[in-house]
This record gives sequence, structure tokens and C-alpha cells, in this order.
Amino acid sequence: MPSGDNPVLLHGPALVGLVKAVNVLAAEPIGDYAIVGGVAVTVRVGSAHRSTTDVDTVVDEGVVPSALEVLLRQPGAVPGGRFQQVFLDGTKVELLPVGRVRAGDVDGLPDEQALFVTSHAWALETATVVTIIAVDDPQGRRVTARFATPSALVACKLHAIEDRHGVGVEKRGSDALDLFRLLADLDEAGGVSDQFRTASPELRRLTVEAAVRVLVAGAGRTAGWMRSAGVDAVGADELQFVATRFITAIGSTR
Repeated sequence: MPSGDNPVLLHGPALVGLVKAVNVLAAEPIGDYAIVGGVAVTVRVGSAHRSTTDVDTVVDEGVVPSALEVLLRQPGAVPGGRFQQVFLDGTKVELLPVGRVRAGDVDGLPDEQALFVTSHAWALETATVVTIIAVDDPQGRRVTARFATPSALVACKLHAIEDRHGVGVEKRGSDALDLFRLLADLDEAGGVSDQFRTASPELRRLTVEAAVRVLVAGAGRTAGWMRSAGVDAVGADELQFVATRFITAIGSTR
């Protein structure tokens, strides 16, 4: 897995602004944070398999001043059109404040909401540092920041793909491609599923059930979302294969 000692080289002019925004997150006193979303998936798999234009970041909701307040003080920072959103030199940063989750905290919540809370809190808790370099950056920035682990990203992405409302299928197709790359590239030897040994039983249950819905029972529909997003190389059989391997392995960690 990439780490602070083994930098990940990110190719393409579009990634320069994203790395600059990550540099701000890493340098400013925003408290604990974990970068999630497409940027984090790109960093974890080591290459940009799709385009992404923003930096989704989980932050500790208990930190004062808040991460949003700190970032809005930066030169060139502009408030976004939504709450907990800020543009840093034109790059959108979406903040996702969460608290620490203890046993019983999500009892009574709908599974979709419980998966959001537990997956993002776990991403914050287990994030590790990775050093990234934007190859096309004239300044040659070398940025070390906290990124969600592949296992936490899988849980977060399973929530995201089912939570899309009012958006086109392209976004769900991107989520599905992220899930496939994480499971196909990083879980062949259990690199993703093994990390669930430290997850709560509730998060493991919610993750397995979402994986069954999205990648096994719903594999045909999910493959259709990917085709609509321009990804024709991955079919339902491939999705079911990587998901079944992952689900079986998580079951052995209980």
C-alpha cells in the first residue's frame, strides 16, 4: 500500500489543482481529517482511472474553529454553493464533518444512514499518510496528507452509490468503477478485506449487505451504470467475482 515513504506519482494537468488543495488541507490546523472520494481512490490504486474535479474530506466535527472556518481564511478561498463547501484556488473541497462512533450510537438509524456514519467515522479513525506528487506541477510539490484506507473507501463508496439522488447515472458509474478498481486491484490477496478486522461488527454487516445489493444481486444494473459512464470493459460477472471474494473474506473476519 502506498505510504509517506513511497510517493505516488499522479499524472495529468487536471491533478495539479487537486494536489494543491490537498496541500492546504495538510498544512492548515483543521484537526483530524481523511481525504476520501475519487482523489483518495486514485492515490490508493496508484493511477487516475477516471477524471475527478473535487476533494472530498472527512473532518472531525468537534474541532474548534471548524475546518470550514480555517479554510475560508486562506488566500483565494471562496465559499461554495452548498454548506461545508469551499473553493481553494478554484478547486472544490467538500467537507464531511463526523463525530466518533461508539457501540450503540447508530442503533435505530436506517441502514443507509448508519452506513454513512460508521464508514466515514472509520475512515477518519484509520486514515494513513501518503505522499503524492503531481508530475505536471511546475513547482514539483511533494505533499504528504492523510487518506482513507482502501477498506474505508469501499465502505464509503457503497454508501455513496446507493445514496445518489437527483444526479445522472454517470456519477453512480464512477462510484462503481472506483469500487471495482479497489477490489480488483487491491483485494486479490486480502489487502482490503483483511482491514475489516478492526471494523465494528455493525460496519462489517452494513458493508456486506450493501455489497450484496450493489455488486452481487444488483451487478447487472451496476454494470449498466458503468456502461452509461463510458466503462464497457467491466461486466456483471467481473463485479460479482470481486464482490463475492471480498464478502467471503469479510465473513471470515467476524
